[in-house]
Amino acid sequence: MQLDRTAFFIRAYNDVDHFVPLLAEFIKKNKNPLVILTTNLDFENDYRVNYLKTLGNFEIHRDEDFKFIQYEKRDTFLSKISSRVYSIKRNRKGLFGSLYRRLFFDCSKELNFLREKNIRECVFEWCSPYERGEVLEKYFTAAKGIGLKTISIPHGCNIFINSDVTIGYRANTIKGKEFVDPEDRKKFDYYVLQNPIRRDGWIKWGYDPIKTQAWGSLRFYPEWAKINKEICPKFDPKINCDKKLKVVFMQFQKDYNVHNEVVMDSLRELSKLDFISLAVKDATREGKAFYNRNKSAGGLGDALIGWYGNEVHSPSLIEWADCVIVIGGSIGIEAMLQDKHLIYPTYLNSNQTMYEYFDAAHCPDTYEKMIDLLNQFKNNSNIPKPLGIEAMLKEIVYGGNEPFNVPLKYYEIIKDKNLRYGLDHLTNNE
Repeated sequence: MQLDRTAFFIRAYNDVDHFVPLLAEFIKKNKNPLVILTTNLDFENDYRVNYLKTLGNFEIHRDEDFKFIQYEKRDTFLSKISSRVYSIKRNRKGLFGSLYRRLFFDCSKELNFLREKNIRECVFEWCSPYERGEVLEKYFTAAKGIGLKTISIPHGCNIFINSDVTIGYRANTIKGKEFVDPEDRKKFDYYVLQNPIRRDGWIKWGYDPIKTQAWGSLRFYPEWAKINKEICPKFDPKINCDKKLKVVFMQFQKDYNVHNEVVMDSLRELSKLDFISLAVKDATREGKAFYNRNKSAGGLGDALIGWYGNEVHSPSLIEWADCVIVIGGSIGIEAMLQDKHLIYPTYLNSNQTMYEYFDAAHCPDTYEKMIDLLNQFKNNSNIPKPLGIEAMLKEIVYGGNEPFNVPLKYYEIIKDKNLRYGLDHLTNNE
């Protein structure tokens, strides 16, 4: 039995996207990592997990938190009531939550499991240790209690410049409320972001400046992105689009200060253009879309070839496309890596992003200017790319440093016997 194994706690599709490159590094080094699933994610059949199986040994353990799975649904009146009761029970600072914990909270099973599996480090997604359900909290509590290293790594890639990136953050600012409570996240030994701009934003909100570190992007590390594109199931719409400009419109989570009504208006107009073939992709974080794609797609014009969810993967959609439109998400970085035309329409989102900050995408501020760009791409495939792409990739992928092996950096810091506080968390010397 491996004496110093690492456990990875995975919850959702996005987690897989950002964890797999790191898991691959552990597997290639014969570390036999343990993946613990606390939700009903179909992990075993994911194309990226099938790739991992070709590299060597790793273990999958399911410990589903059924109450948390039901809590997340909140799609009916009764489920909303049930979720509210669950939230009250989970509030450890409230009277009912405190009483519940005193009488019923017991993580001895999780503690024994981590010991039996010889775990030395536990890698979680970005979160508070207490907001992903009771089962996950028990693992975290057990890990801290027996002195294991705990790390929180990205389940997404934040490309914003401003800190008030969501409706909730902005509302708290206006009302003078606390933006975020950093105390819970301070309990991780490392709280990892991809780049210095976002790291600094969290530190300004009270996060620990030593533990909050920028290690670069696993998901968009070019060597992994190339592998990911190769292993990804190919997108084949069964429609001849050769004479038209192939456009993918990447939806984003509704609460990230997106002008959702204007987005739909723009989609309607785009779908009427006779010189494009339009594919729409929902946000990968399920349940965060503003529109029901099945209903909304029916109101669009003939240019629409399909509105897709996680059954179609973004790398293959971008490989098919001539042009990619994003409204706030990091998937535009995949378009950069695939050398595709990238449009970020600034009029669809009130956040400021790195796309315009670095001049890394075409950033029209009106619908009319976006259409002009599409016409230009249709008539001239050699239109130059924006000049700031390399600078943005350096910031996001390499934490503002010169290129290095990002998965290897993560691996080495996680497996280091000591915490690297004050050593190399601000600069990379590898």
